[in-house]
Amino acid sequence: MATFDLRGDSRIPARSRRGRRGWPARTTDGTVLGRWFLSAALCLALAAPCPAPALPWVLAALLSLSGFAWLGLAITRAGPPADAPHLTAWDAALLSFAASFGVQSAARLGLFGG
Repeated sequence: MATFDLRGDSRIPARSRRGRRGWPARTTDGTVLGRWFLSAALCLALAAPCPAPALPWVLAALLSLSGFAWLGLAITRAGPPADAPHLTAWDAALLSFAASFGVQSAARLGLFGG
């Protein structure tokens, strides 16, 4: 009969905690942060062809839409937003909204040369 171990020792061998090539498996922080950087880069790539005066506003709108997409992902798939030891989709949504606010503030202050 097995009992519940309160110390939290895992019985998983060390080899299964590693990635395919022997390196430690990627953490959730790196995955979420990497995916957020990819979504922000996609927003920048989609806003790049716009005329210079409209570029910050288009970029801010796309980052806001990205934030809503991350928020939808967080509501449908992620757990509760508090007490997570790693970055979650809630944090990625917050990063998108903060980046959008930063771009809007920079545009209002005239930091984009316009």
